[in-house]
Amino acid sequence: MEKLTVTVDEMAKIVGVSRPTAYELIHKEGFPTVRIGRRIVIPLDSLKRWLEEQAGAVG
Repeated sequence: MEKLTVTVDEMAKIVGVSRPTAYELIHKEGFPTVRIGRRIVIPLDSLKRWLEEQAGAVG
């Protein structure tokens, strides 16, 4: 079964940023996160969409 979400640490590796930067990102308005109890996860589809939007805003 394919994973639907990733942890903050996994997201940092996928995006290629440091762990502290990943935690800064998850607190930005508009960044896709889901809280499950005390755990924060990032839906992969939403992360890809967010990255595409950020790339479009720059270029």
